[in-house]
Amino acid sequence: MFISNKESVNMMNTVPGDEELPLTEHIEELRSRMIIVAVPVAIIAFIAFWFSGGLLVIWKQTVPVPMSLYSPMESISTKLTLSLVISLFLGIPLIVYEAFKFVGKGLYANEKLFFIKVVPLSFILFFSGATLAYFLVTPLVFKQALLYSGDVAVPQVSVIRAFYTTITLVVGFGIVFQFPLLMIGAMKMGILKPGSLKRQRMMIYGALIALAFFVSPGPEAVSELIVAAALVVLFEFSLIVARFF
Repeated sequence: MFISNKESVNMMNTVPGDEELPLTEHIEELRSRMIIVAVPVAIIAFIAFWFSGGLLVIWKQTVPVPMSLYSPMESISTKLTLSLVISLFLGIPLIVYEAFKFVGKGLYANEKLFFIKVVPLSFILFFSGATLAYFLVTPLVFKQALLYSGDVAVPQVSVIRAFYTTITLVVGFGIVFQFPLLMIGAMKMGILKPGSLKRQRMMIYGALIALAFFVSPGPEAVSELIVAAALVVLFEFSLIVARFF
């Protein structure tokens, strides 16, 4: 049987076991998976709201500065925001799993293996960065910011703005800690060479320290040094982990 060039290319690009389905079936599957994600996330948010008062008390112990409420709805808004953050954070594994099940049919075996390796590592890195930001960087930023502003005016910290600042630091550090994945991806694509990186280690250290002082919040140097040390450790971690990808 004669096979045209176009058909042979399509056969070469087809993932084994993948079936071409109508668009309506893809949309229906996507809708079903979105419902599977939305229902547990909504339930978690509802449960978290009932415990949000106690959770905010625990959070305030990490932010040792006096805080004030500037509107009657600020307390409720903070509790709702906290509930949504908790539900999304706990729902991320389910979201990633359902996304993988949706697109996994069109992936090759090596692509699935790479995805399975990268996603758990990404979670670990994000959680490490978020933990560092929550327990170490956030208290330093609030203390130093109030210390430097005390000679100008009496500091008055809004609860909702303090919570937004905490979330920004936690998410920001979680994203910064994805740096090894960028390094690994660049090395996999041949853009960066491990040997060259090792030879230029000191120059890279200097660039990472400069980057830390540019992007890190706070008027003091402590948080910048923490970010710089974290980036240096992540750089060395990237060189080690890249051997297994």
